[in-house]
Amino acid sequence: MAATRTAAVLLRGHDYGDSSRILRFYTEQMGLVSVVARGVRGRTGKGIATLATFASGELTAYVKANRDLHTMKDFECTRLREGLGRDVLRFTGASAAAELVLAHAEQEQHAGLFEALVGALDQIEGVAAEERAGAVLSALWSITEAFGYAPQIDDCVKCGEVLGEQDYGRFDYAAGGVRCPSCSEGAAGPRMGPGARAQLRELLSGRRPPDLSHARQHLTLLTDFLAYHVVSRPLKSFRFLAGLFPQEAPLAS
Repeated sequence: MAATRTAAVLLRGHDYGDSSRILRFYTEQMGLVSVVARGVRGRTGKGIATLATFASGELTAYVKANRDLHTMKDFECTRLREGLGRDVLRFTGASAAAELVLAHAEQEQHAGLFEALVGALDQIEGVAAEERAGAVLSALWSITEAFGYAPQIDDCVKCGEVLGEQDYGRFDYAAGGVRCPSCSEGAAGPRMGPGARAQLRELLSGRRPPDLSHARQHLTLLTDFLAYHVVSRPLKSFRFLAGLFPQEAPLAS
């Protein structure tokens, strides 16, 4: 059987049998892939040490059609991302990104998702400490957008009118965006003013607002948006991540 080689990111692993591990990778060519790495437990050396969560590299595996579990031949690590493990907020943000991909990705190539995941992990690891919250939020929105989901925040999702610079709307989770003041009655989500919309616009563009506030409320908005449109169950890492963000007033400014 010919081996398949592809760029990959290791998202999760657990022990299997006496000496092996089951590893779950997100790959550039095949999407989400589960492999058994035989005999790696108890061994030492550079190649074993690089089988770490969030590491990027080249995965070589024997892939069989119509199978959920394949056999790993080799993983050549090109980026270890050790910095994610030295900071609880960075690690939890990366874990949330990984859990989101594991919850919604499929075993097939998905244009743009691999790049979004790699970019998200690099961003979370590389930013300055004071920018961590914005980096995590921006990274998670970039993955959400790669799945094909993004909120509509400038035009009313009900009537299509452009919200004015000073307008306060209300987020409609089911419709996937902000309602204008005239259409806000009946929307279940939070009020959103020009400041909150401007910050969300920055996050959706892959940038980190220099004056980011209400990080926990932004995360709640993202979490609830995902629950409506992307995932079918609550994601544990998102709940833990919320506890690392400061509690502030409602997201309405």
